[in-house]
Amino acid sequence: MRPPGTPTQLQKRREYAIRLLESGKTFSAVARAVSASRSSVLRWQHTYLQHGWRGLHAKPIPGRPARLSARQKDKLVQVLLDGPMAAGFKTDLWTLKRIAQIIKRLFGIRYHPSHVWKILVELGWSCQKPERRATQRDEKAIAHWKRYIWPQIKKKADDLGAYLVFLDESGFLLIPNVKRTWAPRGETPIVHYRLDHKKLSAINALAVSPKRKHMALYIRFQKHNFKGPDVLRFLKHLLKQLHGPVILLWDRGRIHRDGMVQSFIENHLRLHVEEFPGYAPELNPAEYVWMQADSALANSAPEELTELKTMLLTTKRKLHNSQALLWACIYASDLPWKD
Repeated sequence: MRPPGTPTQLQKRREYAIRLLESGKTFSAVARAVSASRSSVLRWQHTYLQHGWRGLHAKPIPGRPARLSARQKDKLVQVLLDGPMAAGFKTDLWTLKRIAQIIKRLFGIRYHPSHVWKILVELGWSCQKPERRATQRDEKAIAHWKRYIWPQIKKKADDLGAYLVFLDESGFLLIPNVKRTWAPRGETPIVHYRLDHKKLSAINALAVSPKRKHMALYIRFQKHNFKGPDVLRFLKHLLKQLHGPVILLWDRGRIHRDGMVQSFIENHLRLHVEEFPGYAPELNPAEYVWMQADSALANSAPEELTELKTMLLTTKRKLHNSQALLWACIYASDLPWKD
């Protein structure tokens, strides 16, 4: 039976055994020292005398032959370059599962999706997603907020025994969500889609209990854009669910400055509102609720708003039932939560 250890480790053991023999140790003593049989030590010495140190080098273990030939790989690359829609998929995103289906369709060879990435890396492809940053960002103001303002907010929540609530609005269109797709390394992929302006507007609040041990998620969907009165109704619902002081953090959006909303905030003393710095969505954990929803929708092609809403509600239930996923939204953000 092959002894434990990597080929390099076993090579070093053989070399060490030869050095012990050269120092005058007996075969039995060397065998005990390197945890090998006496016959193995004798064999190593014989090999060393015939071939020198090179004879003791680790031998490469031949792997399983490639299941895809070079010609098949070239054909696969051409199909991938033509794009998923040319291959019959509804959206223009390559995923490991789809590429595994293509390999099965073209060559009759079945690969598990988790193995396909190795083939793609060998072909010089990588999984890519562009990062977007607004040119209007004030990086110094954002750094100041993270270092000085956020600790003050967190301390205020501790002193008041208040919920920390992160709120954000978003929208979901009937077009594919651009998550990631496979493409040749260094070449930004282009996704083609049919424009459809139908959408669902959404608002969510991620609430952290005063003792930081429990999180809750509140989401509402509607067909028209959220305006001041819609935000007001959502805040009323939120305060009915959360008893005691609430510190609400949101962006500086126009609907948050609506007169009715501001009047409501002024008349409810247990509601304390704080604003994130401008153009810094990465600080808001509520943004990462949408990212998880986008991830669930990626590569899907809902044709009606009712179908889209059903998919979003499924994601909502999944998040609602998992404290780990909700906390993941906190830790995925750039909010210095543990500092």
